Amino acid sequence: MSEDWANSIAEDFERRALLRKGPCLILGGADTGKTTLVSALGNKVAKSGAVAIVDADIGQSHIGPPTTVGWGVMEGTQSDVSEIGARGISFVGDVTPVGHLLQLTEAIVHCVEEASDVAEVILIDTPGFISGPAASALWWTVQRILKPELIIAVQRRDELCEVLAGLRFVGSVLEPLESPAQISTKSPQERRRYRQSRFNVYFDDSSRYNLTSSDVSIQAGRSSGGHSLVGRLVGLRDRKGQDVAVGVIDQWRDAQGVVVVKAPKLDVGRIRCLVIGDVRVDFGEG
Repeated sequence: MSEDWANSIAEDFERRALLRKGPCLILGGADTGKTTLVSALGNKVAKSGAVAIVDADIGQSHIGPPTTVGWGVMEGTQSDVSEIGARGISFVGDVTPVGHLLQLTEAIVHCVEEASDVAEVILIDTPGFISGPAASALWWTVQRILKPELIIAVQRRDELCEVLAGLRFVGSVLEPLESPAQISTKSPQERRRYRQSRFNVYFDDSSRYNLTSSDVSIQAGRSSGGHSLVGRLVGLRDRKGQDVAVGVIDQWRDAQGVVVVKAPKLDVGRIRCLVIGDVRVDFGEG
């Protein structure tokens, strides 16, 4: 079982004192066991001190809704990342890093900075975006900014060789691991259903809020022009640049300068910026 694999690695890391402080970046393709490993490592570290989890897998989020990087703290009684409540989120605007590398990088750094105020060890789970020059540039840049003491590379065969080639001599300890063979691969349909279920939970107890262009700035997404924005996900940001919540555009009254947004309960008076994402949500889907 992948849990046995992850627990064995966590015990080995504890013996070798590999998780002492600061951020730890976990890289790997989709369905390689990264999140299971993060849970095992988090539980091991939580026995002796606070550990924060930064969930940067924006398409298959466990902390916060999809399209966001979320972070939380693993408590001693928790055994799985999905049990962690979000202490903060940072809106990226899509479920893939493609076309959103700057937003994803900023979101990861922002969440790590927030998490570092409450935990010495920060485990960063990442999306399975590992192939091609853009993926290599993304993780080289994240490494350069965060300077993690440890990078864990979970791979099948040598699929991370391009990314790791640029990280061998830059100050982080590299720990390559072989992904357990028994992990099954999720289909695109399964991934979509999971995202929809996460959105359904997040927006289950939502209200509608009116935002006016005289009080709120609007940052357009990549695909905002010429298309109806109803149903589009948006980030709701306060004057300090903190994402308070994610919403869905319910109405766009351009003539009145009013946007009606469906979102979880919030103090709408805090919102000073609406960031338009590139994903639509249809709550009619199962």
